[in-house]
Amino acid sequence: MILLTKYHKSIKLIKVHDQFHCTEDLKDQDLREMLLLDYFSVPLPFIYLFLSLSIIWIIKYLFKSVKRIYSLPPGPFGFPIFGYYPFLKDHSYIQFDRLSKKYGPVFSLKLGQYDTIVVCDWDNLKDAFANDALLARPAKGFLSGIENTLSIISMSGDAWREHRRLSLHVLRNVGLGKREMENLISEEIHQFLYSLENDANDLSQRLMQSVSNNISLMLFGHIFDYDDPDKVAIDESLRDYCQAFQFSGITSYLPWLTKPLIALGKANLKIIQKAQMHLNDFISKELFKHQNGKVENYIDGYLNVQSKRKDQLFNNATLKRNVATFFVAGSETVAGTLTWASMYLVKYPQYQERIRLEIKEVIGTEKRPDFSDRLRMPFTLAFLYEVQRIESIVATNLIRRASQDTKIGPYNVPKDSLVLFNFWSVHHDPKLWSNPDKFDPNRFLTENGNKVVKPPYLVPFSAGKRACPGEGLANVELFLYTVGILQRFKIKSDKPLSFEAINGLTRRPKYKPDLIFQRV
Repeated sequence: MILLTKYHKSIKLIKVHDQFHCTEDLKDQDLREMLLLDYFSVPLPFIYLFLSLSIIWIIKYLFKSVKRIYSLPPGPFGFPIFGYYPFLKDHSYIQFDRLSKKYGPVFSLKLGQYDTIVVCDWDNLKDAFANDALLARPAKGFLSGIENTLSIISMSGDAWREHRRLSLHVLRNVGLGKREMENLISEEIHQFLYSLENDANDLSQRLMQSVSNNISLMLFGHIFDYDDPDKVAIDESLRDYCQAFQFSGITSYLPWLTKPLIALGKANLKIIQKAQMHLNDFISKELFKHQNGKVENYIDGYLNVQSKRKDQLFNNATLKRNVATFFVAGSETVAGTLTWASMYLVKYPQYQERIRLEIKEVIGTEKRPDFSDRLRMPFTLAFLYEVQRIESIVATNLIRRASQDTKIGPYNVPKDSLVLFNFWSVHHDPKLWSNPDKFDPNRFLTENGNKVVKPPYLVPFSAGKRACPGEGLANVELFLYTVGILQRFKIKSDKPLSFEAINGLTRRPKYKPDLIFQRV
């Protein structure tokens, strides 16, 4: 029998045969714990079985982990949970290049929760470009915790293939690669040169205003005045986004940290989130203008296909994300490359004069340049190729994911591991380029200088099925802007130029170049 006294008073239990006996006083809490344990008592065989199964599971997990580690290419160790990520700096492509010197051209490292394979040489990169098992993206995209809808750039599998097919079809229909679009770009450049003549301050900003208008033509069907309040605001958001975001950033490798870091105001994630919201609002306003059924731009073409489908693969949320992706990528890469090109024209005035001589011989001083003129201007093209090579403004590719177990050359790539292509290493490989740190456009010319040769290992827009779909448009813009500027201006500077870079969405000059555009 069990006798319970009042609360906090001692009790005595005497075990007689099947009863309890205790010679010490116990508090009520002690008694309750004893009775609870007795109620939930587990037979020893079940305990042994549980422990045995747990040990077997741990051994199997460790065995699989060790087997996976040994199947990966060699590479450095990192911390638990975070892996090697805490050691990465802003210019991670340079660190990857240095690690390749120690561990080989293809190496692995743990970045956050993901095994990551880094490819740093052309032979293996060429093999990876052709591998369909390496076409997928990280399962949660590049902005997990910020981006709830994946864009075409973040999609994988059939969803990506269908959106890629549609996007290429629509963009070609509305002018990509056509003479009409080139004429519109030429007209935009004419307006840009007029504004540059009146005020050349902050070339990067002015280039962004102009280049983004070319993208606006294809996406929205119209351009904006440079002083349009909405356009000024969106260009500012675009600049902030491009400076803050990195495809090899924390949202890709440690997605579970995104929301806490946003709350703490760390890692520039609030800037990215704010810019994303601003872009989304801007594009939402544009959507209301495109409900007439005519296909005159990308939004029209997408809505037209969306109205004919019965599934939800094509929807307004994805449309807005696609438009934002094209708008950002198409503006930033061209504006950034043209900024670097202008700086190299100042640093090497002999190259500037050589391009101007080609312009004079092929085009003259009055006629607007055509993209077809490039066929007779090999040095101009060689100069632009060298800018793209030495600066590699997209220094690493957008992260890929292995959709199945595969190989890159002799190296194993397990399913769901991430893959990075380090374009910087390829573009600065002394086995491919003599004196790779020297700026020399002549490396792309034949011996007599009459023909330009672009080697396959110059990959500023990536290559293969996931190459940038806007490469053709970008090449047209780079040529027409460069020739248009030098046809009218001589570029110089009264101050030394810094070629130090910052690395965000692309590599940009760290300091605003102080350039003077003198009418010729």
